[in-house]
Amino acid sequence: MEEIEKKENILVIDDTPANLEILLRVFQKEGYKVRAVTSGLMGIRAAENDPPDIILLDVTMPEMNGYDTCRKLKQTDGLNSIPVIFISALTETFDKVAAFESGGLDYITKPFQIEEALARVRTHLALRKYQRLLEVKNRDLNEAIEQLKEAQTQLINSEKLASLGVLTAGVAHEINNPISFIYSSSLGLSKNIQFFLDIQNRYEDALRKYDEKFIREIEEYKSDHDYDERLQELSLLSENIVKGSERISGIVRSLRLFSRLDEADMKSIDILENIESTLLLLQHKLSEKISIVKEYNSIPQVPCFPAKISQVLMNILSNAIDSIGEKTNPAENEQIIIKTNTEIVNGVTYVVIEIRDSGKGISDEIIKKVFDPFFTTKPVGKGLGLGLSISNNIVREHGGKIEVANIENSGASFKIFLPVKF
Repeated sequence: MEEIEKKENILVIDDTPANLEILLRVFQKEGYKVRAVTSGLMGIRAAENDPPDIILLDVTMPEMNGYDTCRKLKQTDGLNSIPVIFISALTETFDKVAAFESGGLDYITKPFQIEEALARVRTHLALRKYQRLLEVKNRDLNEAIEQLKEAQTQLINSEKLASLGVLTAGVAHEINNPISFIYSSSLGLSKNIQFFLDIQNRYEDALRKYDEKFIREIEEYKSDHDYDERLQELSLLSENIVKGSERISGIVRSLRLFSRLDEADMKSIDILENIESTLLLLQHKLSEKISIVKEYNSIPQVPCFPAKISQVLMNILSNAIDSIGEKTNPAENEQIIIKTNTEIVNGVTYVVIEIRDSGKGISDEIIKKVFDPFFTTKPVGKGLGLGLSISNNIVREHGGKIEVANIENSGASFKIFLPVKF
């Protein structure tokens, strides 16, 4: 605003000293700051060194006439928005079309009509002032719009998170009963299969003592119908049913832990439970080449909003998996290392969760933007660039911070700092 409210600066470009003297005296008397030069080249240099608020430009000058000077001004960044008023003597040929096409806004004639000259300059200075004021207001408005968009995005994602919590809690509740039934039944089935196999073996032992011929027939029948293979397969299938049921039960527990609808208020939690449940939900994204290395040190419980912290862990771990998957030639021993410990920073004790991946890393240019809303390096349709921005806001809401670092030749590291006392 100070730039808009300062006293206007007028630059006069005219090779006639008498004209310069008149214009200097007239505009200085009105309180304007006035500079005068005698050629187009000098005028351009003067404008570049100290851009004026308006330029009065003579049409007829040696070396570079007014039209060419004006065109040069309009082609120069920082000078192209300065209003130009041409000066032309009544005895000279004045091409109005050329004047306006070169970028001029108006003209005054010599000999000068003082009131007319003042009126035209005042008008264009006022227009220039309001134009610049409008630019400032537009800039402020654009910033406000961007802030509104970001706030709206945060609100939408908060609503989505709440909806996700409702969905996952509902799914977990509906699945839990049938899965419990399947799991307990599969355990019983496995035990019963083993029981009947034991009974069969006892019958065979008993028959072997009294009827060798019958036993031989049974052995031949078993051999013809792949009895041993079927028996092995039966045991394997029953084991798979038990393992599958256990895995589904674990996913259900993780979904309920992730949603935590009954924990809308802040509470102290064991952060390792959140890490483990998040890893289980991301198991489908992990390839055989990616191993999870857990370096858990003893840490205290953390006061937090559990579902929100689960979302942070989900975003960062998911990005780590994606980063490894985007490598051109992934190695056989790709890793995601998860460390937990405590650190004291400026007298405050933090639980620190470090998630380090062996992915492609983050360049110095990108690392400055990773928390910006809508910034993403992923292809169109693969991400909106909101995950890390939302995660950063969540951690800051908890009084913590996220630090990101590029590990040369071995991926990236994200450190989540959460205060032990909120």
